[in-house]
Amino acid sequence: MRLLGLFFGCAVTGAFAEIFEFANIPIPENLTLDTYYVFHVRAPVAGTGVDNTAAVSFKNFEAKWSDRPAGLKDWKSIQVSLVPLSKFYTHIDTSGFCSPDRHLKFKTDGKGVFVFNPETQKEVTIPITATDKYILMVTNCGDRTGATLLKGQVAVKQPHGHLPSNKIPTFYWCGWITLVNALVFFVWIIAMASRRSTLLYVQKMVAVLAMTAFIEGAADFYAHMEWNNTGSRNIMIFGVTILFHCTKYALTLRLLLETSAGSGIVMKKLPPFAECKTNSICVIFLMMQWIWKVSVSYKQSLMINPVFLMIITAPGTLFCLILFTWIFQQFRSLSAALQFSGSQAMKIFLGMRLVVVGTFFVATLVLLIQLADMWLDDTPWNLQWVPYDAAPHAAYTLFLLALMMVWWPRADNWKLEYTDQVNQEEADAAGGEPPMVKAEQIGANEEKL
Repeated sequence: MRLLGLFFGCAVTGAFAEIFEFANIPIPENLTLDTYYVFHVRAPVAGTGVDNTAAVSFKNFEAKWSDRPAGLKDWKSIQVSLVPLSKFYTHIDTSGFCSPDRHLKFKTDGKGVFVFNPETQKEVTIPITATDKYILMVTNCGDRTGATLLKGQVAVKQPHGHLPSNKIPTFYWCGWITLVNALVFFVWIIAMASRRSTLLYVQKMVAVLAMTAFIEGAADFYAHMEWNNTGSRNIMIFGVTILFHCTKYALTLRLLLETSAGSGIVMKKLPPFAECKTNSICVIFLMMQWIWKVSVSYKQSLMINPVFLMIITAPGTLFCLILFTWIFQQFRSLSAALQFSGSQAMKIFLGMRLVVVGTFFVATLVLLIQLADMWLDDTPWNLQWVPYDAAPHAAYTLFLLALMMVWWPRADNWKLEYTDQVNQEEADAAGGEPPMVKAEQIGANEEKL
């Protein structure tokens, strides 16, 4: 529960970074310790020609006891430490880590552990020479409780900047996927421009999806660049990235729900009740995506429990499975209604069925990769970008390309929408009874230029 509170507290204040800011954080009770954050540090290897070294800085600490004015008096028993995670239990005896003189003690010589005392040291910068995950820890070896760290900063700087070393591949990936999405969006816009007078609703929505994917990638790239330069993860830019990520999937779901019902092809639009139901489903889906994406974004830095991640993944997975079954059945029914018409509409909806099935199998593969990463919780740094960035982005780009192939703009797209007008006239002539859907085949009786 404490971890959950810290998680949402840091999310509001923007404290997640390679510059960790203490802001009104309670200090552990006496003779206890608390951990707050994990820094991923890759120290330069000797002989590689890299002159700069990684370093950690402790500065600007201010604290207050509940019964005393703010200051740093009588703080010798309070220490802020950075401990190599791989050697944590080698250095720290969690059952007895306080020495008789009220300081942190080690089972070993403590080499590689960086200790800062807010009372005796105002500002300290210490080189980091070993590559590892370093956990930020505060210990209280005194006999008093009720203290609060009003402020304090722990910053890790590496040769490339402030960006965590495990996020560098993600940074590069965001740049490449942004370029790919820009190319996809540009090609689709060119294709639409040549047929702008006969565009269907679905084709316009595909353009919106391509644009949303591009903006998401660009925002994510800019967020990582700012993070590397400033050391702080800008909460506004991060929020924009998450917003476009979730909006992209919510709009995709809406498009599939509307298209599978025949909206824009065999009917002008969804009935009011069906549209309301569709909007509600999309809102719920967006909220579930938001919670899941924010949680996995801080999986490594907060060492979130794998069980917790699986628990928040399960409802979304089940929801997506139900939606897939529903959408597939809708496309199946629509294709069956059109199967004897020999129309282009029938071919398009058969193509959409294939796209939905293919997407299901690809999405299942992505989910298995993510579950394996959650459960094993030991993915190498150079591969941590794959489960939650590369795999879903690549899968979505393939899905988008498949949609474009199915709905590629043609000169006689208008005949698909004209079907509804013809059917409405026939329905009126038949006393209101809707006739069999007969979409006119695209390309038939086309005038020769």
